Amino acid sequence: MATQKDLESGLKIESSAMVDVEWLDACAHMCVEKVHPKKLIGLLCPTHTLGKVVAQDQEVLCVATNISAANGLDLIAIPIKWIKAIKIVECS
Repeated sequence: MATQKDLESGLKIESSAMVDVEWLDACAHMCVEKVHPKKLIGLLCPTHTLGKVVAQDQEVLCVATNISAANGLDLIAIPIKWIKAIKIVECS
């Protein structure tokens, strides 16, 4: 299990590794009555992304969630700073 700190320190995840990324995503909220300044982190959306690592730099981890010979791949680009933990499920 790696963390955001590990990735920011230069940890490279092997390209094509299967991963489970736990991260906090931006989230829209409607009809908000009150914002609690000390609970802003609760407004983010806990998210899990499962897939194959296809690229990584110091700022972004790109994970393919679907790969097709006919249509290419479906990709999600996750900001490193938004990652809470990453588990390598399998390396190929």
